[in-house]
Amino acid sequence: MVEFYGWRKPADEDMGVQLWEKIMGKFEKILMILLLGSLWGAMELFGRDIMRAMGVPQKSALLFGLGIIILYASKKLVDFPGSVVIMALIAGLFKMASSYFFPCQFSAVVINGIVFDITYTAFKERLDFSPVFRTVAAPALVYVSYAVFALFATYILREGSWAAKGWPGIVSYLRADAVSASLISIVTIHLGYYLGKAIQPFALPRTTRMPVVAFRVVSVALVAAIWMAGQIYVNM
Repeated sequence: MVEFYGWRKPADEDMGVQLWEKIMGKFEKILMILLLGSLWGAMELFGRDIMRAMGVPQKSALLFGLGIIILYASKKLVDFPGSVVIMALIAGLFKMASSYFFPCQFSAVVINGIVFDITYTAFKERLDFSPVFRTVAAPALVYVSYAVFALFATYILREGSWAAKGWPGIVSYLRADAVSASLISIVTIHLGYYLGKAIQPFALPRTTRMPVVAFRVVSVALVAAIWMAGQIYVNM
């Protein structure tokens, strides 16, 4: 009887398959970044407008904390330096569709993404394996992001109330909003870690047994649906 399990492909064919799998993996990562960035932008757009309509205080603090969940979970799915920065650019573009959009809002999202990406890249092992380090890192992420944003909005963008309030406004912002965001993020950074770990096995078609083409079609359809929903919402 022929033992088919002993058959091996030629070396060049093995290399071709590995290269193709690598290419597919890159394409899947791009789709994942587009999807996660769009989700982050949708949360910023819908969340801010809904909280504004409900009169919820500390909107930026809540959105920052919720954003940390998406950012940390994304690193369990697509982990390469700059992935969150790309997501931040996508989310910022999505957020521009808001009827209450201001340039500083785009800047805030991008700055948050840059700070998180640099922090995770520098301290990946400690963040992933130490709950204590994550707990300490959360307020550090908040204060660095908030400080950079406040300085940028006040002295570079010079937008509205930021320029009018100057340095005292920055200090007040860090004493009030940053404290709230820190307390929220201490909880949500752990939620992001565990959410990422939970969905990591199901992130790629090779583990979900979904055909690659179907995975790509579904991903593109979800991204398109999120952006269409944003446009419909704004034009209502």
